[in-house]
Amino acid sequence: MTAGEINYCTSHTLIVITDGQAVWNINGQHVHLAFGHFIAIEENSFVEVLEGGNLDLAGWHIQFHTWSILKAEGTVVKADWHVPLGNTYQIVQLTGGFLTSISDSLNTQQSMGASEQLVEHQAFLYGLLKSLYLKPTSDQHTTEEGILRSIAYMQEHYHETITREELAQIAGVSQWHYSRKFGELCGKPPLDYLANYRIHRAQEELLLTSASSQDIAKKIGFEDVHYFSRRFKQFAGMSPRNYVQHLDKRQVLSISALCAEVLISLGIIPQAVMVTPLLIPQHQQELFEKHGVKQLEVPQYETNIEFIQQEQPEIIMGHFITEDIKKKLRGVAPILTGLTNDVEILLQQFGLWFHRQEEANALQVQMDNKVNAARQQLSSIIESGATVMVLRVEPFGYRYLGGNSSGVSQLLYQRLGLALPESLMAGEGWFNPCTIDQLSAADPAYLFVEKRMMEYFNADENMEKLREGQQWRHLRAVKDGHVFYIDTSLWVDGCGVIGQNIIIDQVVSSLKNH
Repeated sequence: MTAGEINYCTSHTLIVITDGQAVWNINGQHVHLAFGHFIAIEENSFVEVLEGGNLDLAGWHIQFHTWSILKAEGTVVKADWHVPLGNTYQIVQLTGGFLTSISDSLNTQQSMGASEQLVEHQAFLYGLLKSLYLKPTSDQHTTEEGILRSIAYMQEHYHETITREELAQIAGVSQWHYSRKFGELCGKPPLDYLANYRIHRAQEELLLTSASSQDIAKKIGFEDVHYFSRRFKQFAGMSPRNYVQHLDKRQVLSISALCAEVLISLGIIPQAVMVTPLLIPQHQQELFEKHGVKQLEVPQYETNIEFIQQEQPEIIMGHFITEDIKKKLRGVAPILTGLTNDVEILLQQFGLWFHRQEEANALQVQMDNKVNAARQQLSSIIESGATVMVLRVEPFGYRYLGGNSSGVSQLLYQRLGLALPESLMAGEGWFNPCTIDQLSAADPAYLFVEKRMMEYFNADENMEKLREGQQWRHLRAVKDGHVFYIDTSLWVDGCGVIGQNIIIDQVVSSLKNH
């Protein structure tokens, strides 16, 4: 699903996200979706894709109707159904155990008869529906819930005048009790938290906009620009103007290994980086160890807020995070997220922010030279129009790399000038759904195959099924020995300044030596 696409749900709809992330508009509400989310949507709803791009979304789409049996009349009539919580849609986070059980169940069904499979499908459907009706447990005491309400209020109204009395009323406790409990929970008095929050937002404005200090002061709740400057200096140790000039002296925590790789290439060493051990390529692992960057290990698609808080960073940066996670991190540090996966754009953006334009330009020249040298080596293949395809084998199907996205897509089809099979040119996403028939029709001269690496799911069975099929054996690339197996951690998650050079070497070696 690509940005701008609109889908109408004429039936009740269940969607399970098995890979990636996205931002949708469901009936006028912006919704951030990620791996493990289960979404129930009532009939006659619409879903608009606001952000898909290279966020790698995949999952199951199930439609159903509800009926009632009228025993007296002996008839069946359509019955109303509504999501238990929410208005027209509901989102539930499935547990790792539930996701693993799905994979195990689907693998077991391969040996079942038709009737047994039907029962299993019904059990699976009711298992999903049951998760909608589970009441969330909470171990938070009433006072803590009240403090969290007051924090949410601060984050929504930080640009307005807010008093401790007002916050205590929102929390439902006395001012004295509120201040004491707030300090225990957050480590600082409530008005200090509010001041820090405002300064974090000011730091973001200074980096992301060209607004004056006076305009920024008013925007974040300071009427007096001189008082704002004093508070800013008290908090950041320097004036707003000097803050922008000395960003490279700040402690940076990257929630993206790719961003950390680019920063290190520019001479900016992050204090810490969030990584998923399964998906970190070898060159990044060695790079982080060499420069003493602390690696915060987390499961795939998860952001551990507690880890980040413990590091006490001065800047948090990375790619996509959900709005809910962003809200929780905004009290920790200024956040620069939503950054691209395109290494060239990252180079220039970081070069500008950290005053490393000269280093960024030098690295860009080196990367251009590497690409030009590769084009020379591959000139005969490029000129012949021989097609190159990247096929992803996933636990529940197949996808192919589109020709109009960022990262390795842009490297292969734009910068190196390799040809995508014509039948696949319509794919607008980063990775697009692909059937075995589509693969046969594309029949590429050269085929790179990625066996998707994921936690909770395994693509081995689909890989085996693919290679045992008759259509696979008839592919030109298979018959000519032009099939090459690639690593998710490098090609998908590691295409940085160093990683891109490694990928280019793999492409040249594979195509030239065969």
